[in-house]
Amino acid sequence: MANFLEQLPKHLQEIAERVNVRTPEAILTTPKVKFLDTRTCALDTCVHSCTPEDVRILKDAAAKWLVETPSSADSLFRPPASLKWSRLTFGCASLDRCTGGGIVTRGITEICGISGSGKTQLLLQLSLGVQLPPRLGGLGKGVAFICTEDMFPSRRLLQICKAFEARYPEEQLNFLGNIFIEHQYESKPLLNCVSNRLPQLLQEHSIGLIIIDSVAAIFRLYTDFAERARDMRRLVNALLTYADKYQCAVVCTNQMTASLKADQQTAQDVPCLGLQWANLGRTRMRISKVPKQHKVADKLLTVRKLEIIYSPETPNAFAEFLITSEGVVDVPMPSHDKNKTIVK
Repeated sequence: MANFLEQLPKHLQEIAERVNVRTPEAILTTPKVKFLDTRTCALDTCVHSCTPEDVRILKDAAAKWLVETPSSADSLFRPPASLKWSRLTFGCASLDRCTGGGIVTRGITEICGISGSGKTQLLLQLSLGVQLPPRLGGLGKGVAFICTEDMFPSRRLLQICKAFEARYPEEQLNFLGNIFIEHQYESKPLLNCVSNRLPQLLQEHSIGLIIIDSVAAIFRLYTDFAERARDMRRLVNALLTYADKYQCAVVCTNQMTASLKADQQTAQDVPCLGLQWANLGRTRMRISKVPKQHKVADKLLTVRKLEIIYSPETPNAFAEFLITSEGVVDVPMPSHDKNKTIVK
């Protein structure tokens, strides 16, 4: 069988190779924004960056190749690539641009940050965004939300839900009716819930997002680290199985802990659970507060930053955002009014 890239024009081959996608399946599932992103290009090649029309031609060629290529019998039972590797919007344009379209529906995405940084706020918005139709960046599915620290913030969810209903009045979605909540505060009940009860929920309802808030609250209490490693692998293996079988995204939050730097004099905040947990995830993002504020509706709001620590398909990048009464939103563009932004 001939190589797909070899039958493309030279400039399209260079575009595909630049973002390291070499198969028609990978081209179809790679977000358009990644092809257009010039942050990883050398300055002398930026003038030759691709256009939206180039991306359209490239994806059309990949789709035509897959249609005309004979398929094996077992491939008929696999989900379409566009469905299996779709993304879930954050509902915030700056965060979607930073992450290449949102949370990917493969592997485990970890969101870490200190207490009060905004992790749960982001999860609440994802819980609503996943219910939007694919044309709006959602998956058209529900959410399984497992709390391991505090009680679920139902009042805050209702507040953001009203903002989503006002933003998408034509959708007529029952946002609150598609969020399934569970509270587990110990490791054994959590593993039992994920191994036995969660599969029943996935079979009975269309679930597009599984959330655990947070893993640190459960696993940082272990004194036997070998047992902790085994239980974390059990949890992750079950979550990965569900993500692959039901094409859903999996998001886990993690706390931060202080660790001494190499000089043994100063401390820095690092995600909890060490390499035992870090090696089990696919993508790690960190939320932090930025030392500046922005004035919105006569209120000073702290600017926050989401940073991609590592990800196999997204370059290291960051984006700033605000948390308002309506949820996670972009930082407004600076205006001529000097009093709008206050830097500490």
